Amino acid sequence: MKAMDGNLKKWELAEAVFVSVSGTLLHFVYEWSGNNRVVGIFAPVNESVFEHLKLVFFPVLLFTLLQYVLCQEIRSCLLWIKWKTVLGSMAFIVIFFYCYTGILQKDVPWLDIGSFYVAVLLNSLWAYKALKCGCGENKDRQSVPAVCMWAVLVVMMILGTLYPPVKALPGLFLSPV
Repeated sequence: MKAMDGNLKKWELAEAVFVSVSGTLLHFVYEWSGNNRVVGIFAPVNESVFEHLKLVFFPVLLFTLLQYVLCQEIRSCLLWIKWKTVLGSMAFIVIFFYCYTGILQKDVPWLDIGSFYVAVLLNSLWAYKALKCGCGENKDRQSVPAVCMWAVLVVMMILGTLYPPVKALPGLFLSPV
């Protein structure tokens, strides 16, 4: 267990670095691509809170797939745990944004940037703690539901970009600036 714990720390630290760097770069990729619609599925197309969730979501998804292929000892519960942690990280970004803008009555870009990095750290910390505890007794039944939940979230992220429900949730889908 000790060796796996050390490897888990390395994996989650590597994930935090990967998501931080790739998420930061992803912020600019849509503009760099000349506003390519396909790139816009994975990269933010505007400054809305929803679009900025992609900065965490897609890099975590990519890293999770890599980890799934390379880490057989935690494979049985990895997808489920990572789905829950990325959802928690995205929720942190949304909640933090609406709390601080509600208090300050304005958007502060450095707080938005900081919340992204805090969300990345929380994601890796939560995943480390959950994976360290193990998969539990139902570990063999977790993969199929986890794949389904990831698929639902991917579809929601894509549809939220292509068909944003601006009338229903303008604060989430419209740029604050």
